[in-house]
Amino acid sequence: MGAFTTKKILYGDVSKIVYVAEQIRQSFAAEGYEVRIENPSIGDEIYITKGGLFKAALGLSAALKITMRPTKDGYINFEAGVSIFKQQLVPTVITMCFFSPVVIAQIWGMIKQSKLDEKAVAIAERAVYQNC
Repeated sequence: MGAFTTKKILYGDVSKIVYVAEQIRQSFAAEGYEVRIENPSIGDEIYITKGGLFKAALGLSAALKITMRPTKDGYINFEAGVSIFKQQLVPTVITMCFFSPVVIAQIWGMIKQSKLDEKAVAIAERAVYQNC
């Protein structure tokens, strides 16, 4: 995900990844965000978006993408960063070729300003560390 990423090691059992993903989904959905979990059997990719907050120029929409994967030590590697989805092929190609760093920086700025990444980390930590 590059420079626009929040990273954290969660010192909990990797078997809790699915539970943590569901806790994040419930919390953000309760606030009106659209939340999609990819690979629900392991819960390792979560996309969070909300209407106008993440609308980017030229036919793109963006989301906060969270990945949770096991580390070599048996813990959970948590990363949150920007993910851009194409809605129209030509505008997407133009944007990605010419404006990508600017668009991604602006979206990451919105995420940091709204502290969505910090909120997601806090929810994940609470879910991992409760009932340890």
